[in-house]
Amino acid sequence: MIIRTVSLCLIRRGDQILVEETYDKAVNKTFYRPVGGTVEYGENSKETIIREVKEELNAEIQEPKLKFVIENLFTYLLDQVGHEVDFIYEADLVDNDLYKREVIEGIEGINPYKAVWKSINEFENNEQEKLVPDGLLDLLLANHSERISNVEHIRTT
Repeated sequence: MIIRTVSLCLIRRGDQILVEETYDKAVNKTFYRPVGGTVEYGENSKETIIREVKEELNAEIQEPKLKFVIENLFTYLLDQVGHEVDFIYEADLVDNDLYKREVIEGIEGINPYKAVWKSINEFENNEQEKLVPDGLLDLLLANHSERISNVEHIRTT
């Protein structure tokens, strides 16, 4: 078994994030993951996210900032175990017109996919749609709550 190192990019539009949409027939569930991919040998995680967004969406991002690191153990194809270390960056798209699109066509290797905007709240208690990697939703919800609390604190002082 190999531990895979991955870089993913949180691109926000209000309370929504841009995510790759994938349907898994084996478990009858739709999975969503921020755009990104595997860190290549000789490349650091920040270089990876810049390259991956360019390759997959043909888009440039502004200075990505590391937000989270998640060690992700998961099962796929019903009985296969995966192990990743995910570097989660946050960045803005350079091309503001991309924020106006509801769907952005992406490509992973030779496989086309759709990147869609989803509110993080849509993933709470949702059995048919799951945000991956595991643990990312909890971090985003906690971060979202902290932002709201900070705004409320600022308003009341």
